[in-house]
Amino acid sequence: MMEIIEAIRARRSIRSFKPAPVPREILEELLETCLWAPSSSNKQTYEFAILGGKVLEELNNKVIEKIKAEWDATTLTYKNVNCDIPYPELFEPYARRAIEIRNRIDRHQFPPGTPGLEEKRRHYLLFGGRSYDAPSVIIIYIERSLCPQAILDIGIMGQTIALAALAYGLGTCLQTMPLNWPEIVRAHLGLPETKLLALAIAIGYPDIEAPVNNFERTRDPINVFTHWYGI
Repeated sequence: MMEIIEAIRARRSIRSFKPAPVPREILEELLETCLWAPSSSNKQTYEFAILGGKVLEELNNKVIEKIKAEWDATTLTYKNVNCDIPYPELFEPYARRAIEIRNRIDRHQFPPGTPGLEEKRRHYLLFGGRSYDAPSVIIIYIERSLCPQAILDIGIMGQTIALAALAYGLGTCLQTMPLNWPEIVRAHLGLPETKLLALAIAIGYPDIEAPVNNFERTRDPINVFTHWYGI
């Protein structure tokens, strides 16, 4: 098993997967391990919907149609989204960081002079809407009435899954795009309105040769985030 510190540093968002499915027994073992992640007062507020095969394909197609209808290529934003956890208005330094990662991915995939650039960018957007063709997607949801505190449990669980996946040779991408229109997911899976859809995790065997999985990752230095008191 990979050492914990090594796993934290090695983990990255995977945006291109091999088509090979992940066996159900591996996903079950992975999630059984991740149930030991902490939750507030051990309430274990999370629930999982694990999608694959035709069910995932059909949902991807519905999300793609919505993206085509709602994406504004001029502003690089959606005209309408209805996610259960709304997007905030970004300001500095958060807007800068979000733009930097988007531009870094763009440059790594599409070097200057790439022909048909706009069409390729559009294709990549739809690729993301299909959860980067991951063979499985884990949707984590919770009872709406337990929010906002239970969102902390979701964050802990999402990171735990992402780290544990490395021990099985799997990659993950924690996403919100498939949940931009939760009414589509609820209808597809038969989930009630009382369930808040919090996070989608694309999971599968990473295509390590794909350029999008190999660009340099960056983080701001620790002193940007850290304030010491009494130490």
